[in-house]
Amino acid sequence: MSEQQKRTYEGLFLVDPGFANKDPEGAVELCKSVLEKHGATIIRAELWAEQRLAYEVRKNKRGAYILTAFRSDTLKLAEIELECRLTERILRYLFTNREGVPIERWFKRYDAKPARRETESDKSTDDAEVKKPASVS
Repeated sequence: MSEQQKRTYEGLFLVDPGFANKDPEGAVELCKSVLEKHGATIIRAELWAEQRLAYEVRKNKRGAYILTAFRSDTLKLAEIELECRLTERILRYLFTNREGVPIERWFKRYDAKPARRETESDKSTDDAEVKKPASVS
């Protein structure tokens, strides 16, 4: 298949946190090997973060996320999903078609620092400036 017929995808893998902590490069390589086994071209892959999960996944309360960018044939995506289901160390996965969106832009959103939260002192000065409505007689 020619490179022009492939689409760009974002792949987010949730992997076993014990495995990712012991061997971070191995966890990234595991995800890359699953994709490459089915003819995908890896553009970028990185260990993103370890997070506490909202609910247990295969008896894990935490999980490590690996973010990837790759090009693949759409028909091969079903084979990649099957491989992910059969790989024990990959707990969950999500693939999103990102065709037409510059890769730097969607990787940058994860690199950006969160916005500063409003403090109590900021709130008290705002409240003092608010005028009470005139009473209706």
